[in-house]
Amino acid sequence: MKIGIIGAGGMGGFLGVKLAEAGHDIYFVARGKHLEAMTEKGLTLREESGETTVTNFTAAADPAGFGEMDLIIFGVKLYDTMEAAKLCLPMMGPGTVILTLQNGVESVDMISEVVGDNRTIAGSIYVSANIEEPGVIRHNGGANMMMYAGPAGMEETQYNKIATVIRDSAMAGDRHPDMMVMLWEKFVLLAANAGLGAVTGLDAGTLCRDPDSRPLFEMALREAEAVANASGVTLQEGLVPMFMARVDELGGQKLLASQAYAKLHGNKLEVEWIQGTIHRLGQKYGVPTPVHSLCYVCLKPFANGA
Repeated sequence: MKIGIIGAGGMGGFLGVKLAEAGHDIYFVARGKHLEAMTEKGLTLREESGETTVTNFTAAADPAGFGEMDLIIFGVKLYDTMEAAKLCLPMMGPGTVILTLQNGVESVDMISEVVGDNRTIAGSIYVSANIEEPGVIRHNGGANMMMYAGPAGMEETQYNKIATVIRDSAMAGDRHPDMMVMLWEKFVLLAANAGLGAVTGLDAGTLCRDPDSRPLFEMALREAEAVANASGVTLQEGLVPMFMARVDELGGQKLLASQAYAKLHGNKLEVEWIQGTIHRLGQKYGVPTPVHSLCYVCLKPFANGA
């Protein structure tokens, strides 16, 4: 396939290396020193099993000359969504589909405002990866799994492209029957980790091993679950105990949220679309969200970086 990747950070870079290795034609939209390093030396993926560098790709800040893509993988931070969605337009033909891997539960609607309805599929990816240095992606672990789902009007044939991405990236995964359930099931844990992690600078495992912060982490999970249910998304029973057990099983492995990493390094935060979403929906539906609302208030001053 001819695949455009907007955002060559952790997720986009990880998938780009894997898919280039598998023989797909990869076109990265990147910027700054990361783009410079990619064009000069290639893109390197560092994993526990070793290091892989690929050079068989095209990379530029402007995709105007890339042509039409079969698939566009959308991996930018939520605060860049609307501008990045405009970059999709010159790469879109009649059969192009967008796979968004963004955090939160509003990405498909935001992108659709720019590219139109029934062109975007949501992916919930369980991979931990980040830019270690310009031109280098560090894969830190995770379940190496992706679930995906789209709106009701999406053409069935478009899902085959996502199945190919999963297969050629050596990940597990499958299509989920309900897009909003899929997104909220990931968001419940992500939001708790992102909020408390960014406020404290700690990862989920450390937060849950501390007897003082553990109840707050569980309360944050329950707040997000309650907001989902109030907004008409019915999540599976026992979700919160399952997530607590999953974090406990991490042992010494660190599950540091990307928002916590951003806060520690003085970068911009996605707080408006994580804690902000839960805070606003809680107010809308009359659901108390004290932990998330406090995290929201504490993190708002750092939304644009230190």
